[in-house]
Amino acid sequence: MTTQNTSTPASSTGTVSRALQLLAVLAESNGPVTVKQVSEQMGLAPSTAHRLLNLLRKEDFVAVASGGSGLYSIGPEFYRVAAQVMSAESRPALAQKSLDEIASEFNETVLFGMYAVSESAMNFAAIARGEHKLQYQIDLHKPMSLVWGASGKAILAYLDQDTIERVYAKAETSPAQDAPLPPLETLLADLLEVRQNGYAHSMSEKLPDARGVAAPVFDNRGIVGCICLTMPTTRVPSAGLSAITEAVIHHAEKLSEMFGYRHRKTK
Repeated sequence: MTTQNTSTPASSTGTVSRALQLLAVLAESNGPVTVKQVSEQMGLAPSTAHRLLNLLRKEDFVAVASGGSGLYSIGPEFYRVAAQVMSAESRPALAQKSLDEIASEFNETVLFGMYAVSESAMNFAAIARGEHKLQYQIDLHKPMSLVWGASGKAILAYLDQDTIERVYAKAETSPAQDAPLPPLETLLADLLEVRQNGYAHSMSEKLPDARGVAAPVFDNRGIVGCICLTMPTTRVPSAGLSAITEAVIHHAEKLSEMFGYRHRKTK
């Protein structure tokens, strides 16, 4: 009688162990790393380090960094897996770096808005303040309507039709100007435009005398919130609205990857 050997070959075990060590090296680094850095930290030959990097790159656990040739960083699949074990409470902390970068670039206030599913509302959960001061108060963790403002529309646009109609049915006048609700058809057309453009823009809807630019943030299940830059309507941004919009969209997409969202790949 013969018994089947189901043990894992030593070489396979060694490869798995090294791959996990490599992921730890990437996670603990302060930025992209080179093959030389990986080989030195792991005590491997450069050729072995390069092979491991390419192995993980094929599975999207490692990515080639945009900063230059020969630089490697954490890939989108690594972020997606990590997102599966993250709690919603950690999202504002993860968003803070993006908010800080945008605020530093444009010297304006930037917020992370979270979709509150149980309340069919949203709230601002994190903030980064630029050097330019606001003339209005922004409260964190306060339920706010999804109908009004760029931050609300950037979330509402990606909810299903039944949810949109339910949110609309309980919505009130604009908190900023007491303006009446637009017809549902008008709102739906606005939300379609948000989906087509990938961002929302508003003037004095949610906050008085405030201009907002917001882009949606997703996880692997759908919409979870938005990144929103706000400034007074009287202040003309020196960088231009197009540059601000591009930056907000870029960081929202980057944050979505961190939360586990994966764009559909076309063949």
